[in-house]
Amino acid sequence: MTTGRTAELLGAATIAALQRPLAEARALPPAAYTDEAFFALERELVFRRHWISVAFAHEIAAPGDAMPVEAAGLPILLCRDRAGEIRAFHNVCRHRGAAILATRVTGQPTLRCPYHGWAYGLDGRLRATPLWDGRRVTPPGVLDRDQLGLVPIRCGVWADVVFVDLSGRAPPLAEFVRPVAALWAPYETENLALGHLAEGEIAANWKLGIEGALENYHEDFVHPSLPARIDAEGRKTFTDIAEGAMFGFCWSGESALRSPTPLIPMRPEAGDARRTDYLSFLFPNTQLNLYGSVSVRVIWTPVAPDRTRLRSAFYVVKEAAAGDAFAEARAAMAAYWDNLREEDRRAIEAMQRGRRSPAAGDFRFSPFWEESLHHFQNKLIAAMLAAEAAAD
Repeated sequence: MTTGRTAELLGAATIAALQRPLAEARALPPAAYTDEAFFALERELVFRRHWISVAFAHEIAAPGDAMPVEAAGLPILLCRDRAGEIRAFHNVCRHRGAAILATRVTGQPTLRCPYHGWAYGLDGRLRATPLWDGRRVTPPGVLDRDQLGLVPIRCGVWADVVFVDLSGRAPPLAEFVRPVAALWAPYETENLALGHLAEGEIAANWKLGIEGALENYHEDFVHPSLPARIDAEGRKTFTDIAEGAMFGFCWSGESALRSPTPLIPMRPEAGDARRTDYLSFLFPNTQLNLYGSVSVRVIWTPVAPDRTRLRSAFYVVKEAAAGDAFAEARAAMAAYWDNLREEDRRAIEAMQRGRRSPAAGDFRFSPFWEESLHHFQNKLIAAMLAAEAAAD
């Protein structure tokens, strides 16, 4: 019998129905997308216990660059230290708890609290406490500065994405990203550069955004520009994939999602391997796509049960990322993806509105289309149940 807060909010029978084989399963109920208590529990049991993406490394490109971000509802700050490494700290002064950063800054030697002027180095150490005892410079020994530095948060960077682990107990980042790194290994992804950045919000639960990306069932009805995902005989042209923290799908051959920019080169050692495109996620909130000529990395940030912030970065081969030669191609790529995102936004927000109806419920999965969606929902509930069991 499933017990705990997750089961109390959803019902043990609902969880059991989700855990059935795909053809018999029932999807998460409306409360999983609308209930404040369930949203808070997701933050506690999932987002504060796994690696989550919070920013792009290129946003703090040089030593002294820093920015505030939200991680599972908590205020944190990211900075690049003097050695060029990215660090994460709780965005709170150790004196009276004011948030230190409100906006992005560049080239700062220290991070200064706006309330009482306490200053911290880029390594988080407390450097100055002006006027603490009425003097402009506080003498040594008056305060134990070694105990009053910013509180660090475990962080790391992969593929220009900054990840944080609020628990400090997640597996090594290299292990976490390994399944996607293996898929990308045949391609020269280290030689890509940022070609476009898009930011926005959807008035919907974060899970609906991810689920919209995961399933191809809606594409005939929402995205007329996309290729068919079934062949003339009605067979899938895509393959669902899942390993470790990664899940999604892939397809081979000519990609209709390629922009006019050059193809991402394959490594010589890849030999005659067939070019494959990937739409993949790292649980819970990081989308990492690799297509013929563009890599799309998306950070999905839950803000409220019915509000999600997303930031999408598009990477192309370096010679196409800047300058006039590919300016038109970059503009065409941006317009194409912005249109897809708008089509998705309308559909996803309609899903959210529908979940407020008393008639909503008894949702089921298409066994043909929605294997990855079923996997994602089960992965979420399994993570929540495991976290509760570990706390017992």
